Amino acid sequence: MKKKKKKEEDLVWISPEEIEAEGRGPAKQPEAEAGEAKETKKGRRFRLVWEALYNCPFLLALCFTCIVAFFCSDEIGMRAIASDTGKLVSRASGSKVASSAALIGGSSGSGEAIVSRQEAGNAAGAETDMETATVGETDMGAAAVGETGVEAAAAGETDPETDADGETDPETDADGENLRAEQLEKAGKNTQDKMENAGTRKAENGNNKTIDKQENDNNKLENGENTGKTPIGTTKYEFYDPIEVNSPYYSDAGKIALTTEYPYVKENTSYFNDAAFLGDSRTLGISDYAGLDGADFYCDSGMMIFKLLEEDGVTYQKTGKKENLSLVLQEKHYGKIYIMLGMNELGYGNTAMYLDKYREVVERIREWQPDAIIYIMANLHVSEAKNNPETEFNNININDKNAAAASLANGTDIFYLDANPLFTDENGFLNAELTFDGVHLYAQHYDVWREFLMEHAVETEGNGDGRDAAE
Repeated sequence: MKKKKKKEEDLVWISPEEIEAEGRGPAKQPEAEAGEAKETKKGRRFRLVWEALYNCPFLLALCFTCIVAFFCSDEIGMRAIASDTGKLVSRASGSKVASSAALIGGSSGSGEAIVSRQEAGNAAGAETDMETATVGETDMGAAAVGETGVEAAAAGETDPETDADGETDPETDADGENLRAEQLEKAGKNTQDKMENAGTRKAENGNNKTIDKQENDNNKLENGENTGKTPIGTTKYEFYDPIEVNSPYYSDAGKIALTTEYPYVKENTSYFNDAAFLGDSRTLGISDYAGLDGADFYCDSGMMIFKLLEEDGVTYQKTGKKENLSLVLQEKHYGKIYIMLGMNELGYGNTAMYLDKYREVVERIREWQPDAIIYIMANLHVSEAKNNPETEFNNININDKNAAAASLANGTDIFYLDANPLFTDENGFLNAELTFDGVHLYAQHYDVWREFLMEHAVETEGNGDGRDAAE
């Protein structure tokens, strides 16, 4: 018992201060150990990255080249930005605000880059496309010519001489900004001059000669001379002073389209054996009374250009059944196609809509019938009794539609035929003696129309007598 008590008395408690005084140092805490481990990991990662760069000289060289290129190249306008920033800071106490300074700095930097590329392209003497910027050609509506607005703001470019509020900076000349603006204006002017000169050179080198040659050929055709080449017809107009028309359907075109001038030949009725006639009730009259039995007629009373190629179809007069004309024109082959539509469109839409649809129909027919001659036939005028200027049903509206359709004729495979001079009086109205309702001809007068069509035949290889028509 005494020995145990003695051992307990030998135990002495030592404070932390005494331990530190004896040089033993404090015990490490868990947080300190974690920090040392973290520092060790960072060092290990840095060492691994450095070893990778050291062991891969190509990667090291690439990084070095990128850094040098970034600071040395001015493609991004670094030097211009730095220069402008210094200028703006020096006059920060002036009338300009910080936002205006930042905006001008960015625009002038990009502007100088544009000018430098422009001058480089001009020095090389390169011919540039007005739609590209590869040699420094810039859009005339952009800020490169010193104009500001929605387009310049969308592109992030502003006029170097203009504040964000659009006011001129009075200190511009002192800071040399005016010189930059002159360079930009000069670059834009050079661009405009080059565009205009390019168009002039093109006309001098090709277009003028082509126009002169075409006019000479047309003169020879009118004089009956044989040029030895395929002739080109021309569609001319007779002009007059238009009157003011208050109508949503039409306007006074101020001109009357005339039959396309061309060295037509006269044919007999066999010429129409491979022809298709597309139209309304007047075309139906040709089908019934003109004696062109070899032709195919697809027509209906009330037919319109807007419905001609729809799925509802058009009546095929030989069978009396509705046919989908789009499918017919893709399955059969025709050498000639005659179209006459426009009377039922006088109060439907307007002339612009009529022309757009007419053009679409002609283009689709051309796609399906690449070898066919297309004849656009003028709508006949109405009689004086039927002519009503207070409504859309009048000859001014008809002339407007006819002139629009005639513009589609090209004189090579599309021609405009106007039979109105055969049936109208001296005032341009449908002769009252030739019509029973002021719109349609008497049956006996369709022979005159047939003669007109036979006298205006266009001969091309493979389109002579209709023998190429498909069954």
